[in-house]
Amino acid sequence: MVKYDYIVVGAGAAGCVAAARLSADPGRSVLLIEAGPADDDPRIARPVAWPQLLGGDLDWGYRTAPQAELHGRRLAWPRGRVVGGSGAINAMVHILGAASDFDAWARWGGDLWTADRMLPLFDEIFDETEAAGGPDEPARIPVAANPRPHPFADAFVTAAQKYGLPANLDFNRGTQEGVGLYRTTRTGDRPGAPARRANTAYTHLRPALGRANLTVLPDATVLNVVVERGRATGVLVRHGGESRTITADAEILLCAGTVSTPHLLMLSGVGPAAELAGVGVPVAVHLPGVGRNLHDHLQVSLAYDTTTGHPVDDRSNLGEAGGFITLLPGSPAPDVQLSFAPMKNLNNASHLGRGFTIGPAITRPRSRGRLTLNTADPAAHPRIDPAYLSDPNDLEILVEGVRIALDIAGTDPLGDLTCGPPPVAGTSRWRLEEYVRDNAETQFHPVGTCRLGRETDEEAVVDPRLRVRGVTGLRIADASVIPSMITGNVHAAVAAIGLRAAEFMREDHG
Repeated sequence: MVKYDYIVVGAGAAGCVAAARLSADPGRSVLLIEAGPADDDPRIARPVAWPQLLGGDLDWGYRTAPQAELHGRRLAWPRGRVVGGSGAINAMVHILGAASDFDAWARWGGDLWTADRMLPLFDEIFDETEAAGGPDEPARIPVAANPRPHPFADAFVTAAQKYGLPANLDFNRGTQEGVGLYRTTRTGDRPGAPARRANTAYTHLRPALGRANLTVLPDATVLNVVVERGRATGVLVRHGGESRTITADAEILLCAGTVSTPHLLMLSGVGPAAELAGVGVPVAVHLPGVGRNLHDHLQVSLAYDTTTGHPVDDRSNLGEAGGFITLLPGSPAPDVQLSFAPMKNLNNASHLGRGFTIGPAITRPRSRGRLTLNTADPAAHPRIDPAYLSDPNDLEILVEGVRIALDIAGTDPLGDLTCGPPPVAGTSRWRLEEYVRDNAETQFHPVGTCRLGRETDEEAVVDPRLRVRGVTGLRIADASVIPSMITGNVHAAVAAIGLRAAEFMREDHG
């Protein structure tokens, strides 16, 4: 039987960081398992090509349950199924979140999860000047400003400032309020080396691949975690048409994401006992919080045709600009994020360079949904119900965000670019609500299905050190442990969680 000290399941933003950090100890063997293939598809490297990856072979192809508050629509939920995970197919927007986001986590995780603990981790993971390090030095993700923005993005920033939003040159330094160009996780231009995506698979995992103690197993599906007498001892893996058990002497770290991690736990008999028994899964540990607390950023695309077209640079991440707006009195951070792209619809690349979209999104939704098993078959997708807009406050914020986006789109110089009818026929409250219900989509940031919490918290899945409750030898490090949403894109926070987990494991195992 094959044995490793550590098994990491899922080579996404967190998994690649954790595997690289754990394997830096030459005395520990590490296995990183990924359900998808290696990240050698050339479209992954090209910043402009990410919409081509959605819905294809590198996407899990999840869909939500019908959403009652979105007129019964089922939404596509793209998640990366490739080395690099969703960080291989995202738009590379680099937002750290507000300090208040992490201070809020202290309610669930105590002093281990405050802004003072989390913000320094970003300096270890991200760098605005350096490229990836060598095999035996810490790697960091380069963060690049956009020196050649698309003319439509420039027009959006100018129009939003004319509307009344303050300029913001960097959403990650001080306040998030205002409008400006996004910074992205990509390399800079060098002679003979054009700008490319820089995710944790590229900057952290790739330099570590030469280590003799690190094994990466792509195209391998983990069917379940083996739990014996309350301890996780290994994983059952299907690879190359055969199934086998691989054991872990020290720990197993699940980094499979907000959908796949709770799905895998439940398939392993760890979750709500009645629900597991109802689909024929033997119960190993009753853990009622698995699959609960599901929430996501919901955004609305307001798409416009333009009188002229402009080519989009291959270095563009498409989501080139954006902004943050506070609406509610007493909000600790902005309530709406605006995203801008020189294309029609933020979730695809239609009319690339011949239209534009402004997309308001709610930053910290109150609505909470659930993920449950449909069947005990590991190949079947779980039931995903984010329960969008089940809290009326979320609708209020999105309606106001749409109203603001419409006003900005009508402000020059952006207004001078548009032709044809506006996306919303009228601005009455009823029409704006209906537009939200008809057009809202995921911003690709689901979190929370295995959230962290204290010992007395019955719905906590992991403790503040990310150990699964009731199971020794098993931790989780991905977006599923996030108890409450980040104000902005979640990729940076997820990578930091991966680093945090690796440090906890090294401390606990010497």
